Amino acid sequence: MFGLEVDVSINNPQIWLVGIIVFILAYNYLTKESWKKLPPGPPALPLIGSLPFLGSSDIREPLRKLANKYGDVFTIYLGTRRVIVLNGYDVIYDAFVKNGQVFSGRGNSFIFAELSGGYGVVSTEGDFWREQRRHALHILRDFGFGRTLLEDRILEEVTFFIEEMEKNTKKPLYPQPIIQKSVANVIASVTFGKRADYEDPAFTKYMKIFNRSIKVMGNSGVINTFPFVRFLPGDLFHFKQLRSDIDYLNSEYQRIIDEHKEAAKEGKEREDFISVYLRKIEEEKNVKDSTFTERQLIGICGDLFAAGTETTSTTLNWAIIYMTLNPNIQDRIHAEIDNVIGRAEPKMNHRLLLPFTEASILETQRLADLVPLGVPHGVMEDVYFRGYLIPKDTLIIPNMYSVHMNPELWPEPEKFKPERFLDSDNKIDKKELIPFSLGKRVCLGESLARMELFLYFTSMMQHFRFKLAPGYPVPSTKGLLGITNVPERFHVIVETRNEN
Repeated sequence: MFGLEVDVSINNPQIWLVGIIVFILAYNYLTKESWKKLPPGPPALPLIGSLPFLGSSDIREPLRKLANKYGDVFTIYLGTRRVIVLNGYDVIYDAFVKNGQVFSGRGNSFIFAELSGGYGVVSTEGDFWREQRRHALHILRDFGFGRTLLEDRILEEVTFFIEEMEKNTKKPLYPQPIIQKSVANVIASVTFGKRADYEDPAFTKYMKIFNRSIKVMGNSGVINTFPFVRFLPGDLFHFKQLRSDIDYLNSEYQRIIDEHKEAAKEGKEREDFISVYLRKIEEEKNVKDSTFTERQLIGICGDLFAAGTETTSTTLNWAIIYMTLNPNIQDRIHAEIDNVIGRAEPKMNHRLLLPFTEASILETQRLADLVPLGVPHGVMEDVYFRGYLIPKDTLIIPNMYSVHMNPELWPEPEKFKPERFLDSDNKIDKKELIPFSLGKRVCLGESLARMELFLYFTSMMQHFRFKLAPGYPVPSTKGLLGITNVPERFHVIVETRNEN
């Protein structure tokens, strides 16, 4: 017609070009079905989404640049999944506290949903999550969370920790294994009813597999974005290894649960989290669709152990690094402890009497920024937030880095300055420090972690001085970003302080 001839064969490169353009336009339209109402953000490319705009494995700086360009609430796409990033204290507070019910979803990544199996507290949501979280908190409070009963358990373990550290003085030491095993023993005593010797082979094996699983999950971005890669030949992204490790950890929890059941039959029931939860299972054995099951107990054990071990032990490692790099601050902490409590055992009632020591812990939490992107949330229903539409089940990332490294809140944020937390009366100030998040999904073990950090740190500083290790690199403050922001491997010299 009209004397025009068009080659429509599949070998025509122009047809391919037009097809690709149409696909891109259609994809962007379909994935941004409410694009005029969604928060703004960088372009989303087919299949890979916004990944080209997020740079390297450390996503913190790219997110900062995107916030500067698009505002405190913006949209990115991880592969084909829509993600809303919240930046700044006021925005995160508005979402998680003022609109906490709507933002209380989990928005699970593939890796957590796949491995949790829908059990536990961390990876669940809705009525199931509320019931399980409420009961878990009830049990934990009965075992002393926030009270002196728990303080006694921690101090008992601190004694073992100080003794172990004293065995390693005056020589280059990588303190992470000692710290982690000690902190793990605290949550083990609450959950399982007993601690383990640091050299126990079974304990060592467990911690090795636990650490490997945490590392792989922290590097699981490719699997989360493109779940199909787990079917590729081999185990390039370590998914099979991770599943095997999680199965091993769950089998250990099941073994400990079985031990508790046998002990109860023999009239030797332990008093710990597992025992109390098993009694709840027995109470509800005839309740239709009860959420209290042994499989759920396994999930909670995993959540408690992971949350109660990883974050606190990593924070204490950062504390040693910052003490080593800031000897003048060490001197002030040593002087405060010596003047206030001397060689007496640190207790929680000393906390208000040691404001600079406490401020140093808070500054460690801020600068280490242990979970820079928080724990992902999800919205339970369509919601208008800050003028934008956020559709149901959208993944929400709270950018804690944007809070803890905000120069308007913390002048010279890259510097370690504990005094920034003290007001004119030498009292602790600053609501904007939110290492445990905010709102309905605030960390289940916050009270335990705060107590551990104070008692461990104060005891360490009472007994030891930390120095650079000759022949080893100066400890780095950059960190390696995975599930948590962990320090690069480092060595220090631990010196025993002379008794007063």
